[in-house]
Amino acid sequence: MDITTTVQELINSYRRYYDIHEEEAASFPELAARCDLHMTQSNYVLSKKNVLWSADSHEYCYIFEADHLDLDTYRRFEDYVYRNGMELIDPKPGHMCSVLSVIVICKSASPDARRAMKHCHIHKNFRFSLDGWMDMRTGLLELESGHVVTNMSGHEAKKHLQQLAKAS
Repeated sequence: MDITTTVQELINSYRRYYDIHEEEAASFPELAARCDLHMTQSNYVLSKKNVLWSADSHEYCYIFEADHLDLDTYRRFEDYVYRNGMELIDPKPGHMCSVLSVIVICKSASPDARRAMKHCHIHKNFRFSLDGWMDMRTGLLELESGHVVTNMSGHEAKKHLQQLAKAS
């Protein structure tokens, strides 16, 4: 399976629950799409007018495609996601967490890029976590080898990418 087909399958798998922004790809050449998920959890008494607590969670998943992923290219992706994602996050009372995800589909990757993705640990607290936090997830799928790499936060993405690798 080629990169474009795999990326479209991945985007289609997100389509049910996520808002897909494929037009954002015009601003960054390797970006295929940004997928946004917004959830609100709350608890109330007797009626929905009497809210005890409410918490908002957000995920911004950036899907990139590249023939070969090297360390410099990965750092460009990571920097773009961090800068662009932080503009989307609105830390206010009621905000619990936001997750920025870097998903890369490529034919091959250098060992340095794999290592950097695996050891990525970007975390930010807003007002000592009173207004929530931000965490960055990474995920890599190498099509030639079927190899999947994620950081510690990206285990959910790992299962999804492994299923995608089996299908291709």
